[in-house]
Amino acid sequence: MNKKKLYKQSRQRNMNEERYYGPLITNEVSLGYIKIYPWIMLPITIFLYFAGGYNDTVGIIKALFFICVLINGFSIMFGLFNSLVNRFKSLTYILIGLVAWTVLISFTFIGLLMFTTDGSPLSARTVYDSDLSLIYVIPMLLIFLFICGFYAWYYLPKNQGKIWAINRWETYGGEEKGKKHERLFNFGVAFVAVILAPAILTGYIEKVFGISFGILITVAFPAVMVDAVYAAIYIRKHPDYDELN
Repeated sequence: MNKKKLYKQSRQRNMNEERYYGPLITNEVSLGYIKIYPWIMLPITIFLYFAGGYNDTVGIIKALFFICVLINGFSIMFGLFNSLVNRFKSLTYILIGLVAWTVLISFTFIGLLMFTTDGSPLSARTVYDSDLSLIYVIPMLLIFLFICGFYAWYYLPKNQGKIWAINRWETYGGEEKGKKHERLFNFGVAFVAVILAPAILTGYIEKVFGISFGILITVAFPAVMVDAVYAAIYIRKHPDYDELN
């Protein structure tokens, strides 16, 4: 058997191996993400640069979204060339992680605008002048740092390959505890209704939705970022694992 055939077989085995990914995401990050998500995020970040950064005398918001625009613009240009993507796979995964970061920044900022709104036109002054801004930003930053560490913990070598109870239906009772979970679900619906009712009646629904939306985004997207960083490390040892055609 010649070396070329052995190489092909080895390559095929590597391609068939499944890469580990955390239990809280449904699928691993792939190189193909670079072909889709920057195109979606570029117009959103451009809009937020001009709309959210309007009347930004401090410059923080404009600088933040300018960086987001650069990341998505560069990712689009980079993703147009499959040869570059396949040659610099680790860089591609890092770019995907950064694009996920722009998603996080964009949508948590939208949540911030909703939380701090006072009915005035959209501008950076709304954020800077509101006493609620720090009440929103500081918890989101703490949640982000905690959740990144939480997801990264799942990728430690000693934790890979385990079947996590949090990701199994049996943990939550399955069919055996159907009635119990039905009662819990009903309680949850009632609890949410009690929380939302005063907000709706007093006109604070935007603030409740804004902070809830921000928490959801801050909890979800770090999983993609951490997996992208792990993929960038993994691909160095398994260069044939993922490839664009």
